[in-house]
Amino acid sequence: RESVDRSMLIRQADDYTQIAVLEDGILVEHYVDRASAASMIGNVYLGKVQNVLPSMEAAFIDIGRGRNAVLYAGEVNWDAAGLEVNQAKRIENALSSGDTVLVQVTKDPIGHKGARLTSQISLPGRFLVYVPEGSMTGISRKLPDTERARLKAILKEIVPDSAGVIVRTAAEGASEEELVRDVTRLKAQWEAIEKKVKQGSGPTLLYGEPDLTVRTVRDLFTEDFAKLVVQGDDAWDLVDGYVSHVAPDLRERLSRHELGEGVKDLFAEYRVDEQIAKGLDRKVWLPSGGSLIIDRTEAMTVVDVNTGKFTGSGGTLEETV
Repeated sequence: RESVDRSMLIRQADDYTQIAVLEDGILVEHYVDRASAASMIGNVYLGKVQNVLPSMEAAFIDIGRGRNAVLYAGEVNWDAAGLEVNQAKRIENALSSGDTVLVQVTKDPIGHKGARLTSQISLPGRFLVYVPEGSMTGISRKLPDTERARLKAILKEIVPDSAGVIVRTAAEGASEEELVRDVTRLKAQWEAIEKKVKQGSGPTLLYGEPDLTVRTVRDLFTEDFAKLVVQGDDAWDLVDGYVSHVAPDLRERLSRHELGEGVKDLFAEYRVDEQIAKGLDRKVWLPSGGSLIIDRTEAMTVVDVNTGKFTGSGGTLEETV
């Protein structure tokens, strides 16, 4: 893979934070984290079953967040469901009204639909995802075979028999010490959840995923990045504290952008605002001279491709397109 100059920029305003990922100065990813619109995805709750609808293969569960959330049969953790030997894997055999159940949010509520749930809990770390009641180890296919074998050998030693892990691409080149730190932290997180389950009665929040800024740094900021530049006091404290704790080796790549006389705003300096405006326009010009027209409807997003100034050189319409 040819070397690409990757950098991450974080700009904090009053009630929201923007995160930009640049490759050779070109904006490739953009996230917005609003304080008023926190996501529930990844949160673990002890929920209370309100009703089970066998015909929909679904259970509606109160997680203490207004509208009931829904758990479909395909997302039930059958190993923990306590079915008898010959009992069919049907949702009415696993859950009944009034039960408490450990669940994790996979999709935020939207419109009149409640949040989507799973009872197969997984806890994301920096290099791997910890699956407390799983037994399988999965390793990203993007990693070379030698690296997969190395990681498998290390994880065999450090992951408890009662748990499984899914190894992320970010684990490439990670040392045994870093992996041990990740597994130890996630194992402790799971033990804290289990302890709360024994003490509590639903509905209650047992574990909340960190906000988008920390999640993005956790999931994306790796050795590949030359720098991470932060503008804003709270964002700096958050990111600096997190990186110092979980990836101290990358801390030297962090820098702070402080506004002052003659200092341009971080996103203006890297021409991010300009690129966002172009990217969100209804009409997007292509380097070839053609253009895209993007319109959103309730059911779908329609992309119309126009040849514009580009009239082709291949001799057929297919080649032109």
